Amino acid sequence: MTPYLPRNVSGRAFCRFELRHNASKHLSLTPNLSMIEGSYFYTIQFPMTKLQGLIPAAGKGVRARPYTHSIHKGMLDIHGAPNIQRIVAIMRDQLDIEEIVIVIGYLGETIQAFFGDGANFGVKIRYVKNEDLDKGLAWSIALAQHEITAEHFCIMLCDECYISSNHNEILNYNYTDYTVTCCGLPVDDNRLIQRNFAVYLDEQQNIKSLEEKPNVVSSRILGTGTFVCARSIFAHLTMLFELNSEDGVEFVTALNELHQAQSTLGFFEIEGTYVNINDRDSLHLAKYHERKRCFEQSAAGLLIYSEGHEANINFTIARYAELGFFETISVVLPSDNTIEDKVLAHGAVPIVCPPQCTQYGEKLRHAMNLASEDIIILTEADYSFSSRDVDKLLTYLPEADMVIGSRTTRQLIEQGSNMDGLVRLAHHALGLLVEVLWWNRQGRFTDVGCTFRAIWKSSWENIKDDLVSDGPEFSAEMMIELMRQHQRVIEIPVSYFNQSQSTKKQDQTASIFFRFIKLILTRRLSGQAENSSRKGQLQKSVNADS
Repeated sequence: MTPYLPRNVSGRAFCRFELRHNASKHLSLTPNLSMIEGSYFYTIQFPMTKLQGLIPAAGKGVRARPYTHSIHKGMLDIHGAPNIQRIVAIMRDQLDIEEIVIVIGYLGETIQAFFGDGANFGVKIRYVKNEDLDKGLAWSIALAQHEITAEHFCIMLCDECYISSNHNEILNYNYTDYTVTCCGLPVDDNRLIQRNFAVYLDEQQNIKSLEEKPNVVSSRILGTGTFVCARSIFAHLTMLFELNSEDGVEFVTALNELHQAQSTLGFFEIEGTYVNINDRDSLHLAKYHERKRCFEQSAAGLLIYSEGHEANINFTIARYAELGFFETISVVLPSDNTIEDKVLAHGAVPIVCPPQCTQYGEKLRHAMNLASEDIIILTEADYSFSSRDVDKLLTYLPEADMVIGSRTTRQLIEQGSNMDGLVRLAHHALGLLVEVLWWNRQGRFTDVGCTFRAIWKSSWENIKDDLVSDGPEFSAEMMIELMRQHQRVIEIPVSYFNQSQSTKKQDQTASIFFRFIKLILTRRLSGQAENSSRKGQLQKSVNADS
């Protein structure tokens, strides 16, 4: 096929066409600026060969425990998706990779069960099993050599989170000139480099050397776990393992030694936000950056819980509507309510629960399952909570999976509200009990029954199938289940106005207090039994493999 080349071209020209020969390939034609008899000369540049992807995911994630006792480090959730799914998406969408090899080991069956053959994720995925985890990253890479058929492949580690990165620009980099292209980025925190590796560049931004986990840092370039490698790296790693069968091979050190001998490393600067997920704090930091990135575009919905007879429902709807923040304002109503028409008249959406849903937890679970917004905020129909405190919830929400209010700060309790000394002490006691029983989740609580809260829809999806409470203790169970799944719950003080005597009679009784205690103790005991069961299953799996 002969492409149409325009004769009258001002400046640079660019033409793309398809050459159909076995497979479609795109050719780029770039004009030579010299001109003979009014015609431009065009240089045809054939594209680089298509990359394959390689994700080493065999490690135990020891540094990230207790989060990785029963969850693979690559499967840790980052705002609604496992981090390894984000890596697959970068390979697919930014690097045009269609075939990915994942090296699995510890808890590898969970990765394989999640991705399958990759068809649901738009790629083809094959698996290689690493049964000798102590040999480290270099060994996982070497094991994949029989599955990698492309001339070049891209390695990305499963525990590194990239947000708004420029991986797509790697395709424009001359990585075919090098055995390995190392990707890095400038950072100000030496501790980050000390946990990973340092890249030392000369004045022309070429690599001078690499240093794994340096004690003294004299570079500002942090090396990441993204590498573009030629297949020849496999032969080099195989040789090193034969020569160092007892001591093992450290991948970055091996690359540095290769570079000192042959000057064969290239450097590509990564842009965007990078987090190496290796402990609790880095996991929450990755979540924070991703949530912050999408926060302005996130839709929020308000669920106003109603007993079905609040005369001032119009006032509550109006005060929250004044914020102009909510995509929808819905009122959760029992089937035998008297205010549905009033709700409609004031621009809110009535969610009428089925007749069998009669308790707080049942009705709220029904409504939250119907919510479609990214952020769900819960409040009460009698305006127990000030609309101005919505800003408080939202301020902390990028930092947490759920933000809950506390009604126990005396300066913020309106005089006459039904949060007197004894009730406040009871909530303090319940909060302390949750803290003690889940002490390693870093929660700090003074009020487990506050119904004013904000939660990400993705976080709700993670816990909804594990919630069983129907009554007011449902609010505490949400907190506990989030913590049990190593998600973050933050409590903040809020203003409290409630003076409803019906609420006091119904929810602030000794029987409700003991229902909360029963729920808390039951969930703790069931959690221990579940952990023991998981450990037993893992041990059986290890014994079966050996």
